[in-house]
Amino acid sequence: MPSLQVCLNGARSQAEHPAVPHTPAELTRDVAQLFAAGARAFHLHVYRGGQQTLAPEAVADTLHAIRAVCPDAELAVSTAEGIAATPAERARLVAGWTAWPDTLCVNLSETGIDDVLALAEARGAALEAGLWTPADVQKFRTLQHLRWRRVLLEPLSGVPDTAHAELSILLGALNDFRPDLPRLAHGIDGATWPLLRRAAALGFESRIGFEDVLTLPDHSTPAGNLDLYQAGRRLMRAGEAEASRLAHHRT
Repeated sequence: MPSLQVCLNGARSQAEHPAVPHTPAELTRDVAQLFAAGARAFHLHVYRGGQQTLAPEAVADTLHAIRAVCPDAELAVSTAEGIAATPAERARLVAGWTAWPDTLCVNLSETGIDDVLALAEARGAALEAGLWTPADVQKFRTLQHLRWRRVLLEPLSGVPDTAHAELSILLGALNDFRPDLPRLAHGIDGATWPLLRRAAALGFESRIGFEDVLTLPDHSTPAGNLDLYQAGRRLMRAGEAEASRLAHHRT
């Protein structure tokens, strides 16, 4: 079964759901629970004092806390636009990091992302390419000197039909470029669960967690990220079974 990354928090506040993890202790708790349940890859935003941050000491504190409990977990940290006040401030903060995640998540549409890419290249860091538009795919094609771990196909719409169409456009633009890199397709809000099932049917990786969605497939409220992950695994198995049936009928 393709792997399922857990996006632990994103920009979600604890007012939206009290179990959204922010502190190093909360993130470590969630990673430990999820790792025990089978999750191996985690995407997170670092917080300090209830606010997102790229401050070196906060990044180091968070990574060290999680790794002390789950040293084998793959940790990807977001560098999303808006976490820092300006693109220049983002680059300055990342340049000061003393601890680095296993994977750095970079959104190729963002202003100033080339500065972050240069820092990652100097560090030899592994990267996730966040692709939102066909223009992002074209930019990605010019950056093959960097150390890519996977490609993130990220439709921006939370409306299922629109998100499906956006994903199809991204797939058409990417085509068979870099088939050695895992494709991870995911949606947000109302498109989360439909796109997760489509990713499974395509044999792609996907992701699930509070960053993307606050409700389970039946619209009930999860107790935490573990409930979302377990529901995601069930839905991925259903998507794989559906793909297998279709392939059998075609043959």
